[in-house]
Amino acid sequence: MHETHIIKNIFRYFAQEETRVSQEIKKVCFSLSEFGSITPEHFLEHYRDESRGTKWESIELEVKKIPYGPELAITKIEFK
Repeated sequence: MHETHIIKNIFRYFAQEETRVSQEIKKVCFSLSEFGSITPEHFLEHYRDESRGTKWESIELEVKKIPYGPELAITKIEFK
């Protein structure tokens, strides 16, 4: 499933960022393009499924639709 692969890559990026700043993630903001094929609900459903049992299960997520741009982008990460 395409979304599963995307989420697993996001988790790898989270791990790299936590190592880089030596802090845990508390919030992540995503943007989804109106022209993309992923809806916020669909993305969040897959995120919840894939994050269950991981350290990223309980972080705060914010997902916004944007009129154009990349299909999926991490726009901000907040650390504890």
